[in-house]
Amino acid sequence: MNGKKRKKKKMDNMTKLLIPLAVAINMLAYNVLYSTTMVILGDSIGTILVGAVCGPGPGAVVGILSNLVNVIKNPVMIVMLPLNVAFGVVSGYLSRKKIFIRLWKAVLCTPIYGFIGGWLSGSIIFLAMGGDFWGNMASVFVGIPLFNAGVPKYFAMAVGQLLFDCIDKAACLILVYLIIRSLPDRFLIKLPYGKYVTSKQYDESEVEF
Repeated sequence: MNGKKRKKKKMDNMTKLLIPLAVAINMLAYNVLYSTTMVILGDSIGTILVGAVCGPGPGAVVGILSNLVNVIKNPVMIVMLPLNVAFGVVSGYLSRKKIFIRLWKAVLCTPIYGFIGGWLSGSIIFLAMGGDFWGNMASVFVGIPLFNAGVPKYFAMAVGQLLFDCIDKAACLILVYLIIRSLPDRFLIKLPYGKYVTSKQYDESEVEF
């Protein structure tokens, strides 16, 4: 019994260590990727990663903390907090389906993340902007042209955000997959959801915590 408690405590400590690291990854990825590509945000890489290897709860915590850091720079971002939480929660549930074991499975889930980060965020932005476009690339290159072509403004805005966010989330999922694959199986299996992201099976007695 005491051995099991020590193992559980060790796993919890590892998760706690990963959470601030994941928040830092989100901030660093955003500053590097978005400034160089203007399309890929990358600010959900850490959230998806922790959700995949530690579960929905820790993933949601990373989403909340990352959003709160962003609020320091831009208070308006507080309205996006539920979306960041959703990325972590969804990643945990999808991880149980073992989608992060195969790259094609992970990429195939892009529309799920794109809907959350694109369509739903587009809806929030549309309402926050008083029913007008936001001056980002999704609006400039997709939303406004669609609106000029006769598509209702809300749908034009949401479709633009969806398409651009799918590009971002596809890149994020690929990077998360590569990060997971670069980690030793013996490390992954010690994490709460490690058994879902590795196809190699270890006997509990073989794993040193």
